[in-house]
Amino acid sequence: ATTLVFVEPENLVRGVKAVVTMQRDNGDRTDRKHARLKYLVQEKGEAWILEKLAEHYGEPMQPARPMPAFVVVDHMGWHEQGDGKWYFGLPLSSGRIKDVPGGAQWRTALREAAQQFGVDPVLTPNQDILLTNIAPADRTKVETLLRQYQVPFASDQSVVSRWAMACPALPTCGLALTEAERVKEPMIASIEAAMQPYSLQHQNISIRITGCPNGCARPYAGEIGLVGRMPGFYALYLGGDFEGTRLNVKVLDKLAEDKIAPTLGKVFAAYDKGKNNEERFADFCQRLGAEALKVVCEG
Repeated sequence: ATTLVFVEPENLVRGVKAVVTMQRDNGDRTDRKHARLKYLVQEKGEAWILEKLAEHYGEPMQPARPMPAFVVVDHMGWHEQGDGKWYFGLPLSSGRIKDVPGGAQWRTALREAAQQFGVDPVLTPNQDILLTNIAPADRTKVETLLRQYQVPFASDQSVVSRWAMACPALPTCGLALTEAERVKEPMIASIEAAMQPYSLQHQNISIRITGCPNGCARPYAGEIGLVGRMPGFYALYLGGDFEGTRLNVKVLDKLAEDKIAPTLGKVFAAYDKGKNNEERFADFCQRLGAEALKVVCEG
C-alpha cells in the first residue's frame, strides 16, 4: 500500500471514519469483485483521494511521516511479558493442534499445561502458539512437560522450516486445487537440499505454500511463493521480502511439484554467482525481475 497521511492517536477513529465514508459514497457498490477500496485509490489517484479524505475528515489530513523499517519480531522461545510472568513461543505447523500417533501430542500437552500451570494459549497469524502467563518458577516444569509429549521447540527446526507456512488445502478446504499443508514438510526438505550447496539454508527465507490462488498463507508477500493451480502443479512467485512488506512477482505458472526444488536450485545458483555483496536472496530476485528469473528457471 502507499502511505498517504498521518493521523494522531486521538484522531484515529475520526480518520478511519473518513476512509470508510469515502469508500461508502464513492466505491463501486454494484460489483462485488470491484467493490474494494484499493480499486478506488488506483482509479481515482492519490490527489483525488486526499481531497475526498479532507472533505470527510473536516480538514486536510497531515502528510505521512517517515516510518522506520518494519522488523519481524521472533516470539519463539522464552520472553518476559511485562507483568513478572513469562510466555513461551512454539512453532505450530499449519496451526494444527492434535495428537499425532508416534509424534507430538499437542492437544494433550496443552491441556495439561493449562491445568497444571494456568497456561493461557495465544495463537498468532504465523501459525505459532504462545503459552502465556507462566510463573518464573514454572518455566523448567513447562519445558519438561512439553518435551514429555514430544512437542517441538523452535530450536529443533531448521531456519527455513521455522519460517515456512502452508494453508490447510486438501481435504479441508473446498476451494483447494492441490495440496499445501500435507506436502509442506517434504517440499520444504527438498528445497532446503537445493539450498545447501550455496549455504542458503541458514538465511531467513519465507516460503509460503497455498492450495489455490486465494492465498491464505500469504504467498504473494513471501520470498518464495507457491500457489496451487491444478492437482500437482503450482505457480512460482519470487522476490517478496521477509518482513512481508513487498509483493513478489510471478515467474512460472504451472510448475510440477517434483520440479519445484530443481527449478529453485537454478535460481539459488544464479543468486550465489550474481549477488551483490550482502544482498539477500529476495532482493536479488526483485532486482532481476520476472523475465530474467524465468530465463534462469527454464535454462
